[in-house]
Amino acid sequence: MKHGDRYYNEVAFGVAGYYKPATVLVALREVLGRRTFEKAMQEYGRRWMNKHPTPFDFFNTIEDVSGRDLDWFWKTWFYETWQLDQAIGGVATEGDSTRITIVNREKALMPVILAVGREGGKADTLTVPVEQWFGDRKEVTVAVPATPKVVRVELDPAHDFPDVNRGNGSWPRGAATAERRPRPTYGPGAGPSTRP
Repeated sequence: MKHGDRYYNEVAFGVAGYYKPATVLVALREVLGRRTFEKAMQEYGRRWMNKHPTPFDFFNTIEDVSGRDLDWFWKTWFYETWQLDQAIGGVATEGDSTRITIVNREKALMPVILAVGREGGKADTLTVPVEQWFGDRKEVTVAVPATPKVVRVELDPAHDFPDVNRGNGSWPRGAATAERRPRPTYGPGAGPSTRP
């Protein structure tokens, strides 16, 4: 949210003005879902073509089209320099449930995309809403059926969120739950999206 001429050097300006916004837009696309994100971006372009929008015009358009209050997102990624570090705190089977503990180790708030790999190759994906972190909560436990046996757990398997430590986002440590989804291609002749 700092004016471009107020950065102390060109590298800081480049990161804050180009790399971070691109990364944050990928995260926003995952938060909203591809269709809603694309609809909101198209509407933003339509409303503000040949005009001089401010960041607030962008925020308001995205919220208007999506029908969601995203104040937590704007604060986290545009007003602060917080980092995201979601981690698997533990996995334990008790009776007919497997309890997966997720820890938010930094200040940035994001929903949790959780891939649960099971014996036999099946994988389930769950989303824990961002609201679970409101009120400075640092730990959330999710219960899933114990059968088929849970053999792997991974946070954000598509790597859409800018987590600073991917090493603590899987169980057992270093395991990958699901195949990486291919990244979409943009531009003329890119064809249909590869993501749902």
